[in-house]
Amino acid sequence: MQRFITIFLLHFLLLSLYGQTIPDGLVESIRKGDATRMSDWFHQSLEMTILEKDYVASKTQATRILENFFRNHPPGEFRISFEGTKEKSKYAIGSLKSGSNSFRVNIFFMNKGNDRLIYYLSIEKESTYELNQ
Repeated sequence: MQRFITIFLLHFLLLSLYGQTIPDGLVESIRKGDATRMSDWFHQSLEMTILEKDYVASKTQATRILENFFRNHPPGEFRISFEGTKEKSKYAIGSLKSGSNSFRVNIFFMNKGNDRLIYYLSIEKESTYELNQ
């Protein structure tokens, strides 16, 4: 019985690690507002939409853009709400809180060799809808 439990737990652990889209280190760097660390997962060039402004940026430019965003909107909390696959790319959707603001974060990854790199990133202010009854 103990062997069965051990095998089950190992199988579950491997499946959860394999199925994870967004690396833990990336999640932590977003939580801390560490754009330099985030750039470890950037493709050499990527597309970004930050607060309704579109960019096609190099890895270095993207880092500077995010440093500016985090300077103006220091993260208080970040969590992933959904991870999935679309065609050959993987994506994650998260929620970032900064003070009284909430932002939706969309990240699209491509596989390059053994690395999973960000080729598209968007950060948009979340809409809040109030229901009038």
